[in-house]
Amino acid sequence: MPLLAALQSLPNQFCGEGINHEDQTFTGCLHWQALPGQRALLLHYTASGTDGEILHRETTLLGYLPDGTLCLWPVMDELPYVLAHPAIRQAEGGHGVLEVVFASGPRSLSEHFRQEITIRVEANGQVLYAQAWGEPNGSFEDRSHCRLSPVAGTA
Repeated sequence: MPLLAALQSLPNQFCGEGINHEDQTFTGCLHWQALPGQRALLLHYTASGTDGEILHRETTLLGYLPDGTLCLWPVMDELPYVLAHPAIRQAEGGHGVLEVVFASGPRSLSEHFRQEITIRVEANGQVLYAQAWGEPNGSFEDRSHCRLSPVAGTA
Protein backbone atom coordinates (compact mmCIF):
# COMPACT_ATOMS: atom_id res chain seq x y z
CA MET A 1 0.00 0.00 0.00
CA PRO A 2 1.41 3.45 -0.82
CA LEU A 3 2.36 5.59 2.18
CA LEU A 4 -0.24 8.28 1.39
CA ALA A 5 -3.02 5.70 1.41
CA ALA A 6 -1.66 4.00 4.53
CA LEU A 7 -1.62 7.28 6.47
CA GLN A 8 -5.08 8.26 5.20
CA SER A 9 -6.45 4.92 6.42
CA LEU A 10 -5.44 5.88 9.98
CA PRO A 11 -6.63 8.59 12.36
CA ASN A 12 -5.13 11.98 11.49
CA GLN A 13 -3.54 12.70 14.88
CA PHE A 14 -0.83 10.81 16.77
CA CYS A 15 1.19 11.45 19.91
CA GLY A 16 3.92 9.52 21.68
CA GLU A 17 7.30 9.60 23.35
CA GLY A 18 10.66 10.00 21.73
CA ILE A 19 14.35 10.68 22.32
CA ASN A 20 16.27 13.44 20.52
CA HIS A 21 19.93 13.93 19.60
CA GLU A 22 20.68 15.35 23.08
CA ASP A 23 19.13 12.29 24.79
CA GLN A 24 16.18 14.40 25.89
CA THR A 25 12.86 12.66 26.28
CA PHE A 26 10.08 14.47 24.47
CA THR A 27 6.44 14.16 23.54
CA GLY A 28 5.95 14.13 19.81
CA CYS A 29 2.68 14.89 18.07
CA LEU A 30 1.97 14.37 14.39
CA HIS A 31 -1.14 15.60 12.63
CA TRP A 32 -1.74 14.98 8.94
CA GLN A 33 -4.04 16.93 6.67
CA ALA A 34 -5.17 15.81 3.20
CA LEU A 35 -4.80 18.40 0.47
CA PRO A 36 -7.29 18.86 -2.38
CA GLY A 37 -7.36 15.93 -4.76
CA GLN A 38 -5.95 13.56 -2.13
CA ARG A 39 -2.59 13.64 -3.97
CA ALA A 40 -0.59 15.09 -1.10
CA LEU A 41 -0.62 15.44 2.67
CA LEU A 42 0.64 18.11 5.03
CA LEU A 43 2.31 16.65 8.10
CA HIS A 44 2.58 18.86 11.17
CA TYR A 45 5.07 17.51 13.71
CA THR A 46 6.07 18.98 17.07
CA ALA A 47 8.42 17.68 19.75
CA SER A 48 7.93 19.18 23.22
CA GLY A 49 10.20 18.69 26.22
CA THR A 50 8.98 17.55 29.61
CA ASP A 51 8.66 21.22 30.64
CA GLY A 52 6.48 22.00 27.59
CA GLU A 53 9.26 23.78 25.68
CA ILE A 54 9.08 23.26 21.89
CA LEU A 55 12.26 21.37 20.96
CA HIS A 56 11.45 20.89 17.29
CA ARG A 57 8.63 21.66 14.91
CA GLU A 58 8.11 21.16 11.24
CA THR A 59 5.46 21.26 8.56
CA THR A 60 6.12 18.86 5.74
CA LEU A 61 4.54 18.38 2.35
CA LEU A 62 4.33 14.72 1.37
CA GLY A 63 3.59 14.20 -2.31
CA TYR A 64 4.95 12.95 -5.62
CA LEU A 65 7.61 14.26 -7.95
CA PRO A 66 6.72 14.36 -11.69
CA ASP A 67 8.49 11.00 -12.18
CA GLY A 68 6.25 9.35 -9.57
CA THR A 69 8.80 9.29 -6.75
CA LEU A 70 7.31 9.98 -3.33
CA CYS A 71 8.96 13.03 -1.75
CA LEU A 72 8.97 15.05 1.48
CA TRP A 73 9.56 18.80 1.63
CA PRO A 74 10.08 19.57 5.35
CA VAL A 75 10.07 23.14 6.62
CA MET A 76 11.64 23.22 10.07
CA ASP A 77 13.01 25.72 12.55
CA GLU A 78 16.57 24.40 12.35
CA LEU A 79 17.08 24.87 8.60
CA PRO A 80 17.01 28.23 6.80
CA TYR A 81 15.94 26.54 3.53
CA VAL A 82 13.72 23.73 2.26
CA LEU A 83 15.39 20.54 1.05
CA ALA A 84 13.54 18.01 -1.07
CA HIS A 85 13.77 14.51 0.40
CA PRO A 86 12.87 11.95 -2.31
CA ALA A 87 12.12 8.41 -1.13
CA ILE A 88 15.25 6.28 -1.40
CA ARG A 89 13.91 3.06 0.16
CA GLN A 90 10.50 1.56 0.63
CA ALA A 91 9.81 -1.76 2.29
CA GLU A 92 6.55 -3.56 2.98
CA GLY A 93 6.91 -6.30 5.56
CA GLY A 94 4.88 -9.45 5.60
CA HIS A 95 3.34 -8.40 8.90
CA GLY A 96 1.64 -5.24 7.62
CA VAL A 97 4.60 -2.89 8.20
CA LEU A 98 5.32 -0.16 5.65
CA GLU A 99 8.56 1.81 5.95
CA VAL A 100 9.74 4.63 3.69
CA VAL A 101 13.09 6.40 4.02
CA PHE A 102 13.41 9.88 2.51
CA ALA A 103 16.82 11.53 1.99
CA SER A 104 18.02 15.03 1.12
CA GLY A 105 21.17 13.55 -0.38
CA PRO A 106 23.67 10.73 0.00
CA ARG A 107 25.04 10.08 3.49
CA SER A 108 28.53 10.16 1.99
CA LEU A 109 28.21 13.78 0.75
CA SER A 110 29.91 14.99 3.92
CA GLU A 111 30.67 18.53 2.73
CA HIS A 112 26.92 19.29 2.93
CA PHE A 113 24.16 18.95 5.47
CA ARG A 114 22.29 15.74 4.70
CA GLN A 115 19.25 14.22 6.33
CA GLU A 116 17.08 11.13 6.24
CA ILE A 117 13.53 11.01 7.57
CA THR A 118 11.96 7.60 8.11
CA ILE A 119 8.22 7.05 8.40
CA ARG A 120 7.13 3.56 9.40
CA VAL A 121 3.46 2.60 9.65
CA GLU A 122 3.04 -0.53 11.73
CA ALA A 123 0.24 -3.09 11.56
CA ASN A 124 -1.07 -2.00 14.98
CA GLY A 125 -1.62 1.57 13.69
CA GLN A 126 1.43 3.08 15.38
CA VAL A 127 3.76 5.33 13.42
CA LEU A 128 7.51 5.69 13.89
CA TYR A 129 8.95 9.06 12.86
CA ALA A 130 12.75 9.13 12.88
CA GLN A 131 15.44 11.56 11.76
CA ALA A 132 19.10 10.99 11.01
CA TRP A 133 21.48 13.67 9.84
CA GLY A 134 25.02 14.86 9.44
CA GLU A 135 26.27 18.43 9.64
CA PRO A 136 28.77 19.58 6.98
CA ASN A 137 32.06 17.75 7.63
CA GLY A 138 30.39 15.81 10.44
CA SER A 139 29.32 12.24 10.95
CA PHE A 140 25.94 11.01 9.77
CA GLU A 141 24.00 9.40 12.64
CA ASP A 142 20.55 8.46 13.82
CA ARG A 143 19.56 11.48 15.93
CA SER A 144 15.90 11.40 16.92
CA HIS A 145 12.94 9.04 16.91
CA CYS A 146 9.41 9.01 18.19
CA ARG A 147 6.88 6.18 18.41
CA LEU A 148 3.43 7.65 17.88
CA SER A 149 0.01 6.17 18.65
CA PRO A 150 -3.33 7.36 17.33
CA VAL A 151 -5.08 9.91 19.55
CA ALA A 152 -8.49 8.60 20.59
CA GLY A 153 -11.44 10.36 19.00
CA THR A 154 -9.64 11.68 15.91
CA ALA A 155 -10.95 11.10 12.42
